[in-house]
Amino acid sequence: MDFIKDFIDKNKKLSITIMLAIATFFYTILVAAIDRKPIGPQGSKVGWSHLNGSFRDAIGENVFWDKLTDVLMVLAILTALTFVAIGVFQLIQSKNIFKVDKAIWAMAGLYVLMVVVYIVFDKIIKVNMRPILEEGGKLECSYPSSHVLIICTIMGSAYVAWGKIRFFTEREMVLEIARISAIAVIALTVAGRLISGVHWFTDIFGGMLFAATLVSAYITAVPMIRFKSKERRPVR
Repeated sequence: MDFIKDFIDKNKKLSITIMLAIATFFYTILVAAIDRKPIGPQGSKVGWSHLNGSFRDAIGENVFWDKLTDVLMVLAILTALTFVAIGVFQLIQSKNIFKVDKAIWAMAGLYVLMVVVYIVFDKIIKVNMRPILEEGGKLECSYPSSHVLIICTIMGSAYVAWGKIRFFTEREMVLEIARISAIAVIALTVAGRLISGVHWFTDIFGGMLFAATLVSAYITAVPMIRFKSKERRPVR
């Protein structure tokens, strides 16, 4: 019975990940194709121009929230580095690459996918450009919001991973504080990027979709990773 329950659970997680990936794919196409007009700086064309233009006019620009989300980005990157440190510590402690926790291995794969998504939409597929010019009068890619993509992916996966690391599971209060902090950082990031006015509305939502897909993929992948040796040396 446990085998059947485990099989159903894995397939449910996989199905959710696939549905999120499909939704993200078609949403990206819709943003790139529908109501595309030159409402951006230097006449850059923007998808869903009426919705995005109305939202931009209503919100304006807020430098404080822009800077705050930059700070949250640093915090998220530091969080990612803690998982790198845990993986290195486990490797040194066990002297066996296969004894590094599978949650850490999955995290490494997640970060690679996140960087690939960022590079593809920043350098290759430029859906929308930002509603503001950066220093030097340069246009920068807006879809998906890089802050939302990176911070929500890192903090969302951290929320899950903390529950699999012995240091946190043995300290319930620390685990709860860490998870509440992750939720707070995600909420502040989404709200901050919306209020800051440095992205179009559709691009922030796109960042959320990409992040949700990546975190769901992480949750799906962790139980599927198998090593020959079942022994683990959790971080104390």
